[in-house]
Amino acid sequence: MRSNKWTILRKEIKMKIIMKSLLLVLFVAISGSNILFAQNESENEVKTTLNKLFDFGKSKSYEKAASYIAYEGEDKNRAGKESFNAANKDELNQVKRICKKISALIDLSSKHEFGKFNIQKDGEKESYTIEVNFVSGDQKLVTSFRLIQTASGLLLTDMN
Repeated sequence: MRSNKWTILRKEIKMKIIMKSLLLVLFVAISGSNILFAQNESENEVKTTLNKLFDFGKSKSYEKAASYIAYEGEDKNRAGKESFNAANKDELNQVKRICKKISALIDLSSKHEFGKFNIQKDGEKESYTIEVNFVSGDQKLVTSFRLIQTASGLLLTDMN
């Protein structure tokens, strides 16, 4: 009779351990999928933004491209927070220079493929780096594009 109680008690303990283990595995799986979903969402947004910028560069729509490129200049209040102002001739010239670099990469290649994607956090700011492989025959030119998240959306800050 006693051994029967012990057997039942052991089974109950094993079931509790199994249930706790399953709950832990389920919790970890859900947490991991949320992180992965957030990264995939950011990566898709970066790809969409770059594709728009590539299209604007190819079509020489510099005024439209200006709203996707982060301002670089003497006004420190705007740097890294706002896009270039297409109505300002000097700023539009900087946008043209950047778009011509992008257009040259596109013109030299038959296609482009997105590669490695990274998210960086610097305090409150989040930035994204993605590699783009510009392919022409057997040759591949890898270029990194860095974008930052701002109040008005993603903006290109660097390419090399």
